Amino acid sequence: MALSKIIFNQDIFFVLLLVSFCLIAVLKGLYWKHAKLLFMGVFAQRYANQFLREENAFTERVNAITFFLMSINFTLIILKITQSVELLSVGLILVYVSGFFLFKIGLIKLLGFILKTKDLSKLAVFFSMLFDRTLGFILFPLIVVLYFFSFEISSSILIICFVLFLLLIIMKLFWLWKIGTNSFGLPQFYIFLYLCTLEIFPLLLLGKGVLY
Repeated sequence: MALSKIIFNQDIFFVLLLVSFCLIAVLKGLYWKHAKLLFMGVFAQRYANQFLREENAFTERVNAITFFLMSINFTLIILKITQSVELLSVGLILVYVSGFFLFKIGLIKLLGFILKTKDLSKLAVFFSMLFDRTLGFILFPLIVVLYFFSFEISSSILIICFVLFLLLIIMKLFWLWKIGTNSFGLPQFYIFLYLCTLEIFPLLLLGKGVLY
């Protein structure tokens, strides 16, 4: 039977949930001091600045762990929305989600190199991914409910996930706008162009690619 025809049962979702749980356990057990700074940066810039100042092996590990956590949890949400259970679909969505974020990071860094604004691109990458990483972290308990409770409860959880997603997107755009204008004195037109090109448009492409 072709790989794309192999139908998975709930075991594949349980494995992904288990990996997600293990990543959170590693964060909590080994790197919580730095992870807490990262997540608190969503609400106050001083925590984000402190995390950036303490850039070392520990913060790099936190970045890597939260990236994998974010990719897995976003994949689980998308799998639930699309009702995909085939092996090929699960793998493709995971690769697509991870590739989307890696491509965005690479594009921001490339633009920073071309325009000679490496400091600005570094901050743009950090704050752009900060809210995605935070959402990936707080989604875990909701995903557990999503997969193991009734359809009625699952539908409500999906709505909550969507509201959280919109809220954090709005906060992300606000932070990026604030940093661009206050910290770097960039013209508002350039900031608007950046947000549309590297934040909103890629997000629309991701949604289209996953759903269609």
